[in-house]
Amino acid sequence: MSTLGVVVLSLHGMKHLSECLESVRWAEAVTLLHAGEEAPTVGASAFPSLTLRKFSSTQELAEHCQGVKTDWVLHLWGEERVEAVLREELRAVCQKELPQAPLGYRISIRSRLLGRWVEGSLLGPSPALRLSRQVEEIPTGWWDATRHSLRQYPVLGRGWIGDYSAAELREGFDRVQNISGLWADRLQTRGSKLTPMARLLCPLRVFIKMLLMNGIFSNGLAGLTLSTLAAYATLLASAKVWEARNVKSIAK
Repeated sequence: MSTLGVVVLSLHGMKHLSECLESVRWAEAVTLLHAGEEAPTVGASAFPSLTLRKFSSTQELAEHCQGVKTDWVLHLWGEERVEAVLREELRAVCQKELPQAPLGYRISIRSRLLGRWVEGSLLGPSPALRLSRQVEEIPTGWWDATRHSLRQYPVLGRGWIGDYSAAELREGFDRVQNISGLWADRLQTRGSKLTPMARLLCPLRVFIKMLLMNGIFSNGLAGLTLSTLAAYATLLASAKVWEARNVKSIAK
C-alpha cells in the first residue's frame, strides 16, 4: 500500500488552519509550511505526524516540498479542508499499485462565497492538480499554461476540497494580496518573461476559463465575483513582477 503525505501552505491571516489540519490528521505525514517569523499555533504536540517548516521565498518552499518522501503528495492551502468522501477516495488511490496509477490526479475545489458554494477557487479553475507523485512547489499552475498539461491527469470522481478563504469579500481581497506576492516571487525566481500583451491576456483567459469552462456563470453573482477575483490575482502578480524589475531602474 502506498503512503500519502500532505503539504499545507499557511500564509498570514488564514483563519481555518486548525480545521484544515484536522481534516488530514489521518495522513501518514503532514508538513505545514508557514510564511512569516511567528509560527501558527496549531497544537503540534497533539499531532504526532505534523512537521512545521518556515519559508521566506519560493526557493525555500520548493526545497521543503522536495523533502516529502511519501509516495503521494496532496497540496492544500491553510483555508481548505478535505471532505469525508474525498478522504475515502484518496485512501483508495493509495491502495493501487503505483505502476498502474497515473502520475497525478485533479480534484474538484469549491469555495464558499456570498452564502453559497461555487465550483473553483481564488487559485483558479476546478478541478485542479493537487495530488501527485511528482512534487510541485505550490498547488498552482493554472495561470501558467507552459508548466504542464492538465489533460493528462484524470479527475477523482468523488469528493471535493472545501475552500473557506473567500467567505467574505474582504477576506478574498486579503488573500489575493498574500497569494499574488507569492506567485510574483515564483515568477521572478523562474525568470518568466511577461510581455505587456501577456499581462493583459492572462487575466482575461483566467476570467473566461473560470466563468465559462467551469460553469461558474450558473452560480450567479457569487460565481461572477469569484472569477473576477481570480483574474485580479493574476493581474496583480504580473504587476508586482513588473514593479520589481523596473522600479529600481526608473529610480536611477
